[in-house]
Amino acid sequence: MEKLIEAVKRLFATNFQFYVKSHGFHVNVVGSDFTEFHSLFSQVYEFAQGNIDDIGEKIRIIEGVAPFSIARIQELGDIKDSDKVPSALSMTKELLDDAQTLLNHYEECHDMAVENKVYGLVNFLEGEMDALTKIMWKLRSTTE
Repeated sequence: MEKLIEAVKRLFATNFQFYVKSHGFHVNVVGSDFTEFHSLFSQVYEFAQGNIDDIGEKIRIIEGVAPFSIARIQELGDIKDSDKVPSALSMTKELLDDAQTLLNHYEECHDMAVENKVYGLVNFLEGEMDALTKIMWKLRSTTE
C-alpha cells in the first residue's frame, strides 16, 4: 500500500502544478482569440482545482499524508514551470503535454489501486481520467 500512497502523492503534486500553470495561463493569455483561450483555460484549471481536495482526501483515506508545502509539491510533481508568457497557441500545446503527464500519473495510480483492491479510489480515478481525456481532446482540437 505504501507504493500506492506515494504514487497518489505524486498525482496530487502534479495535479497541483497543473492547476497553478493552467490558471496562470488563463489569467495571462492575450490576443485576438483571447475570449476562446481564456474560456478553454478556465475549463482546464477548474478541472485541476476541483481535484486538489479530492485527491488529498483519497490520500488520507488510504492512510497517507497529503503534501502540504510548496517545496514538497515541487519535489513530487512533474509539471515544468514556464519562465515566460508564451503565445496562446503555445500555451495550449504546453497544457496538452502537461495533461498527458497528468494522465500518466492517473493511469499509474489506477493500476496500483486495482492491484491493491482499493475500489473507491479506482472508481474516482476512472471518472477523472475520463474528464481529463475530454479536456485533452479540446486542447488537441484547438492546436490542429
